[in-house]
Amino acid sequence: MIPTVDQVVSDVEKLTADRPEVCRTRRIGTSRLGEPLRMLSVGHGRRNALVVGCPHPNEPIGLHTVLDLAKRVAATPELREGMDFSWHFVPCIDPDGTRLNEGWFDGPLTIRNYHENFYRPAFDDQPEWTFPVLDERAFFDRTLPETQALARVIDELRPTFQYSLHNADFGGVFFILNGGLPGMAEDLGTVAAEQRVPLSLGPVDTLGWETAAPAVYLMPPAETVIQEAARGTRDSVRHGGSSAHYAERYGTTTLITEVPMWHDARADDLSDSGRSYADTLRHAAAELRDDSAVLSDLYEQMRPRLVVPTPMRRSITDTLATASSAAAANDAMAERTPARPATVAEAFATSTLVHMLRLRASGMMRRQLAVEHAAGNQPPTSRKVKRHLDGLFDTWCAAAETDLSQDAFPVRQLVSVQSEAALAVVRRLAPCG
Repeated sequence: MIPTVDQVVSDVEKLTADRPEVCRTRRIGTSRLGEPLRMLSVGHGRRNALVVGCPHPNEPIGLHTVLDLAKRVAATPELREGMDFSWHFVPCIDPDGTRLNEGWFDGPLTIRNYHENFYRPAFDDQPEWTFPVLDERAFFDRTLPETQALARVIDELRPTFQYSLHNADFGGVFFILNGGLPGMAEDLGTVAAEQRVPLSLGPVDTLGWETAAPAVYLMPPAETVIQEAARGTRDSVRHGGSSAHYAERYGTTTLITEVPMWHDARADDLSDSGRSYADTLRHAAAELRDDSAVLSDLYEQMRPRLVVPTPMRRSITDTLATASSAAAANDAMAERTPARPATVAEAFATSTLVHMLRLRASGMMRRQLAVEHAAGNQPPTSRKVKRHLDGLFDTWCAAAETDLSQDAFPVRQLVSVQSEAALAVVRRLAPCG
């Protein structure tokens, strides 16, 4: 269903061999575990478009999109010289993390299978969010080798367009721009409609952000993020700047497209949910805190006996911190939201956050215990925690399966959204656009 890292590398090499007149590859860096990071370049235009796959390794739809878009650009001169663009593709910026998700790539794409094989790095282990921030109000300089490689590419290319390929879990598609030209946001809505993927009209990751059009959010600039850190409204020690913030120095237009894995009709339903938006946010915040408290207690019971140094351990702690931060953000949003009913889309989005974070944290805790037990480290305390954790995971999976849809979008449909969104933005940026 979804290609592995090795399959993508092989397909890129084949494309380069088949189309040497327009395609070339080179090494741009090395991952933390020693994997070569390579970049495919297509075309010889004066302006540069940079496309980055798997900035979050649990979001691999972009692996397909990189191959799809690269093949289209290689086969279509109008998308290269016709718009005076060279296209540059980093197929997988985090191969180490992506390999830890490959257990669910070949399906079945169910909520249980996904979370049983799930891995998402801690914020400061993510190439997307570890660009340097040298302002003392939110100082961060622990850049990863993958981040350093991407930063060097951005400095070299000074891209007109940068594209970070993401996917969400449930519902509909949403987009993030760092600005852009008039008409760009509306073009993105048209792409979603033409590909028959609903918009996600309830914010989760983008709670409180400005919108340029429905489901098209404007990324806060770096200075805004730094100011929030200085006021204590953001946990600045957990990560640095994003690739979008880093590329701002070159006037780069950055697009993020978040396509959903599972379809749900509530994603774009603007009818009245029958509940106030503030109460919906507060209810989710309470659930997030309750879940985090239970899982934090179990993890504290696990922690003294853990001996296998997997990346799961940092990710578990970070996911629990994310749940606490999300609860605080929901409460803050509830305080400043005028009295009004929540739309069905907003209520749906808020509920997905609760399901998502508790399943992610418990899923990675179970993976850590499985590794410990396989290594022979299974004292009575650990086995007791495992029984409790397994029960919670079963209950939460059943709740998610009841409350949410497992109607998976065809991968081809999601790839089309990501590819067409890129082309829509680049057409606006082209000299004749």
